[in-house]
Amino acid sequence: MSDVNGARSNDTGADPGSRTTAVTALIVHAGAPERAALRAMLDTGGRVRVVAATGDGDEAVALAHRLRPTVTLLDDGVTASGHWNLVDALAQRSPVIVMTGATDCPTIASLLRTPVRGCLVHGHFDAAELLGAVSAVAAGLGWLSPTAVAAASWALRTRAPGCSDRPGAAYHGSSQQVVAAVQDPPRGPQRVERP
Repeated sequence: MSDVNGARSNDTGADPGSRTTAVTALIVHAGAPERAALRAMLDTGGRVRVVAATGDGDEAVALAHRLRPTVTLLDDGVTASGHWNLVDALAQRSPVIVMTGATDCPTIASLLRTPVRGCLVHGHFDAAELLGAVSAVAAGLGWLSPTAVAAASWALRTRAPGCSDRPGAAYHGSSQQVVAAVQDPPRGPQRVERP
């Protein structure tokens, strides 16, 4: 790859003499066309190198353990036949960005209660956002698409300590309770009573 002046550089965009390596990614999606599309989006720009792609959850766990990718992209429709929770098993070896087709707040909030570092909603992100999410998570940050941000906000409003179970109810707890709710959200399915 070359820079705008035509000089050679490594695949990270860093100086040619640097030892920085590209971010590596594992793609886990049941659909072969979707895996190919994700790979094509990540291959643009040379900042991310896809080390493997699979549609099988058990194979994904084995690949994550063997390859130790910088980031794993996981479609929420992929499952594993083993006794493990797929997100938990993958998150032991690599930060996970979950991709979902869901747009409703309860489903996305439930996904965010798993050990994921990011959430992208299918049909609501492009190559630039995908690259941004992978780069951010690789750097130790989190990434939420706007739909996921809305779900996280909804979950905090409806389930924060001291808050009514009614969506939109005012929160009257301390700032320490808000921080605790963000750092340690409730686990498992949450039931919200609708007025």
